[in-house]
Amino acid sequence: MAREVPRADIEEEVRRALPAHGGITQVRPLLKGHGHQSFVLETGSRATVLLKIALRMDQAAKMKSLGRVLDLAARHRVPVPRLLHVSEGTASFEGRPWLIQEYLAGDDGEEALAGMSAPQRAAFFRDFGAAVARLHAVDVGYFSDDSTWASRETTWASAVESRLARLAVEHRHAALLPPDDLKVAATTIRSLARAVSAAVRPALVHRDLYLPNTLVTAGRFRALLDFEHARSADALSDFVKLRMWVFDVVPGSESEFCAGYGTNPWTTTEGRRRHHVSLGLELLSGLLYWKRTGQSEMLGDYQRRFGEWSASID
Repeated sequence: MAREVPRADIEEEVRRALPAHGGITQVRPLLKGHGHQSFVLETGSRATVLLKIALRMDQAAKMKSLGRVLDLAARHRVPVPRLLHVSEGTASFEGRPWLIQEYLAGDDGEEALAGMSAPQRAAFFRDFGAAVARLHAVDVGYFSDDSTWASRETTWASAVESRLARLAVEHRHAALLPPDDLKVAATTIRSLARAVSAAVRPALVHRDLYLPNTLVTAGRFRALLDFEHARSADALSDFVKLRMWVFDVVPGSESEFCAGYGTNPWTTTEGRRRHHVSLGLELLSGLLYWKRTGQSEMLGDYQRRFGEWSASID
């Protein structure tokens, strides 16, 4: 359960972090926040900002990563909320890390889509695709699956190998899959990653792209949101959840998104292989996550998808 944060503590920390904004005039909890305590703040300068406080002290690396990604994305003109301040922890919030970013008003894409006309939907998905293309154009020069960004791999094959090693340890403890199934999956992913590695360059990826993580304002795409899971990886990583939770659900979304993105990665053998690698990694990771968080419905969905993925192995 999230701790109650006194308004006086919020006012004090925001005044220190943003002295030019003239203090806080209004504080409103954002109930839709995930993984944080979030507050929408009105400032004396009439700017509206969003305060995100991590739930635990040990989330400092994740919060620092989020701040880094927001700053990096904004510098490359990706439509994201502007980062204003990052703190690794202060006494006011019991040592928990926090940050302040620009607050953008609007509705998430899932809520807004129902009220859109056909032309508005088409424009939304094209703009969504264009925003993701701009995100994927950001190359930090190495692959990293670590929230601290300390691990640096020069090839996609080595990055996949490192991630598989970590997943294997976690799966042995969780005992979610028969050892033989886990071995076959890892061998397949490893082999495919080696086959395509030379063609994969590092790209800044969101890793949680679906409609609730987009913002719509006045019927138009406005921004990408919630970069807590962003890393440097194969751009095709972002097409996994897009396929599962957007393209397979919303008719016509794939063609319009890919028109804005500039290409459809499934039209080539290499693209399909890269997607198969990323899907396998997502399913192995997701099985552990849904088990750990006790979300049985999602765990069942991933178990079904893993069975289908395994059956598609040549």
